[in-house]
Amino acid sequence: MRHFLILLSVMLLSVSGHASVVINATRVIYPSSSKFVNVQLVNRSTTTHLVQSWIDDGNPAAAPESIKVPFTLAPPVVKMAASEGQTLKITLRKGTPLAKDRETVYWLNVLDIPPVPENASGGDNYLQVAIRSRIKLLYRPDEIPSPASDIHKKLTLESRSGGSCLKNSGPYYVTVPQIIAWSGGDLKKKTDDNLLKATVFVEPFGCQSVPASIKAGSRYRVTWMDDYGSKKFGVIQ
Repeated sequence: MRHFLILLSVMLLSVSGHASVVINATRVIYPSSSKFVNVQLVNRSTTTHLVQSWIDDGNPAAAPESIKVPFTLAPPVVKMAASEGQTLKITLRKGTPLAKDRETVYWLNVLDIPPVPENASGGDNYLQVAIRSRIKLLYRPDEIPSPASDIHKKLTLESRSGGSCLKNSGPYYVTVPQIIAWSGGDLKKKTDDNLLKATVFVEPFGCQSVPASIKAGSRYRVTWMDDYGSKKFGVIQ
């Protein structure tokens, strides 16, 4: 049997826990006044890996060469030796018109391609798995205020035909992984009573649909993620 290679790209992998090459961040913030921002990669394996990186505008299935975004990224392809670090430099193209009253979201992709096994011979069959990590890249205009620790106060529940939506009256994207019914107590108490089926990502001044069990007018504890990927808590209704 002839030697063959299966290359599997894992799409929409937001947490790179199984990748050898990892991103040392859960999201990237690009302030509009910055000339560039750096993102650090680390190869935690004992072998050299090939890494391809690119930025997309929200379509995870788009081929890197077909995507048009207002950023450049260097280097787009690099070999990373064992235990080596690599800095990705992201730069906004000059003259790019982006919103000044709210954040704009893009996505940073890092594809980790492991080496061919050393003991593989011409007649062997083997599986080579490439793991793709994808995190948010948030362009943040200097014209909006710095995000506060009580960003949940910009979140409210609004009734709509067929259910409710989580309304965001602030200029920031808000990631909400958990909403639970609330009648008081310790905000940080762990619970598995999550009413969300999947994490909700609410755009600035937008309203994202939530399950029918979450109703406007009732009180809920909401868990949201800050710039560093840490969980924060608050009460909404």
